[in-house]
Amino acid sequence: MRTQRTALALFWFGLAIAAAFAAIGTWALMRNLRTLTMEQLDATVWALDSPLFRLWAFSVPLGAILAAIGAFVYVKTRAVFSWITAVGVLGAVIAMVIVWSRVYNATLFGIGGGIILISFFAIVWIWMKQNAGRGVQEKTAASVKLIGYIFWIDASWFLCGESGIPHLKAFEGAPPPVPIEILVFLVLGWVFLLAGNYQEWRLRSSQ
Repeated sequence: MRTQRTALALFWFGLAIAAAFAAIGTWALMRNLRTLTMEQLDATVWALDSPLFRLWAFSVPLGAILAAIGAFVYVKTRAVFSWITAVGVLGAVIAMVIVWSRVYNATLFGIGGGIILISFFAIVWIWMKQNAGRGVQEKTAASVKLIGYIFWIDASWFLCGESGIPHLKAFEGAPPPVPIEILVFLVLGWVFLLAGNYQEWRLRSSQ
């Protein structure tokens, strides 16, 4: 019982961190970014090298990691998953943001995009094999989730393209992209994944 309470506390604490900084923090930061120069920003609590800005930058990854660790503890999965998430995932996020994200590398984008594409079609193949013999309700829940994956691959495709535009000579002087379609694809992907997982949970709960 104590373990479950700890797990739920981690989940809700992670949610609180992510929600507070993604909502309230982003609102306050963007208000400053829209109205201040970089020199003026550096004189505020939102200076790019300030603890508050760094906490904002890592709030969603940190909140997600805490929530996931809480989930692992709650379902009593192997402890290695919590450690991988706490050390490996957080370490990778910090390394990517601080070290490897400073220089645009077209080759790296190409390799990463290829891995994403292969992974997507592998997921579709596994989905077909896994769900061919299932009942109607199970197929419905799985189908909703697959639609979410489709929106995610669309978001990945357009994100890759628009991330590269500012670094390409052919687009010099062009206005910066406004990635509304990426936001829409990501939102729809998450909504369909949520709906599919909810349907699966309801189905298992009723059995």
